[in-house]
Order: sequence, then C-alpha cells, then structure tokens
Amino acid sequence: MKKENTPSYFKWLLTEHKRGKLKILLTIIGIIQSIYITPLLIEEYNYGMPLLPLIMGLIASYGFTIGIILQPFSIYKTLIESNWFTKRK
Repeated sequence: MKKENTPSYFKWLLTEHKRGKLKILLTIIGIIQSIYITPLLIEEYNYGMPLLPLIMGLIASYGFTIGIILQPFSIYKTLIESNWFTKRK
C-alpha cells in the first residue's frame, strides 16, 4: 500500500539511497558481465573444463547481479512496510 508521501522505487533509489546511482551502474555491469561470461564458460566446459568450476562461475556471475538488484529493493520494501516515509514528515 503506497501512501501519498511515498516516493516511487526508482525516485527513492536515485535520490535518497546512499549509493543508489552506484547500484544502478553495478547492475548494468553485472548484466553485461553475465551475458559476456556465459558463452565463454560453456566453451571452456566443452574443451575439458570440469563441471564444478562451470557451475561456480555461473553462480558467482548471476548471483552478483541478482544480489545487487535485490538488496536495495528489500530495503525499500522494509521502509514501505514500516511506514518510514510517513513518519519522517
């Protein structure tokens, strides 16, 4: 439930979050990294790389991207649930 004083997620991320602009930059870098590294890892697997490093590389790449996206969203969701935006005025 959004109240009248509650900013949208992207407005909050860009203006009030301490490192919001950096998070957006890191999200873009993470998406590019995930797209770039996936075929390289699969190609190495086809030429004899063991399966475990392939799985761990993909988990690290996609985990970084998902973590960077979800961390500020979970903060925003907690602020909404605690009515932080209406209490501060």
